Amino acid sequence: MKIRNDLINEICAENNISVEYLSQDYILRLTKEGMHRHIFGPYWEINTATADRLACDKAGCYILLNNCGVPAIEHELMYNSLRRSYLMDSNGTMPKIIEYFEANGRQVVAKPNQGAQGRDVYYCDTLFALEHAIQTIFATEPDVALCPYHEIYTEYRVFYLNGRIYYTYGKTKGDDDWRHNLSQGAQAFEVNDINLRAKLAELATRAAKCININFASIDIAALEKGELVVMEINAGVQVQHLLEQLPHRRGTIKTMYADAITAMF
Repeated sequence: MKIRNDLINEICAENNISVEYLSQDYILRLTKEGMHRHIFGPYWEINTATADRLACDKAGCYILLNNCGVPAIEHELMYNSLRRSYLMDSNGTMPKIIEYFEANGRQVVAKPNQGAQGRDVYYCDTLFALEHAIQTIFATEPDVALCPYHEIYTEYRVFYLNGRIYYTYGKTKGDDDWRHNLSQGAQAFEVNDINLRAKLAELATRAAKCININFASIDIAALEKGELVVMEINAGVQVQHLLEQLPHRRGTIKTMYADAITAMF
């Protein structure tokens, strides 16, 4: 969080805003002219609680994106029967999970429905791998999101704030991981193709407006034949790993942060 805090310190000093660091610097309390606003880790006091929860719920977000006609990777919700017994029928969850696995060519991705940063995300192509993934996730989580496995050629992240796209970058997989998370070894790169940036901006804006989110980073996957689909909408805006890899973009992110802070007040 150091880069985030350094940027916010600079912005607040330039705009006569005081900052208090609480809870081991995870909560920031910003004060200006008697008004208080908060930043909680990567989450800013700029989104409604509903938009925040929709973005964090992979299956629920997919349902809304699909309803809005926004191309997105399907996420199917599966309940943990030990924690959601009141929602279950007598057959439990595993038959539905196996049915979904078989219906998608025995290649699926399992992840916590409200997970982040690529943690506990599993590629499953055997029943053993599927069972291991489900048991691992259900040990700590109330729900699993399953999605069909897609060969992702490139993943892009788009920073969106109040109808404006501030920056778009691409991510390539690391040598030892099939995921595109910078925290898991993926590498960030500039997107120089103007036409591609325009397509990504249009898709990200449609996705953001679909769930009425004001500040987000939106992950978009390029599939076979260049098809672009939304993977996830992230209500938490993370920049630490990006700026460690592309430090020359510090000014771009500072501008976005400054506009976000202005919008909060």
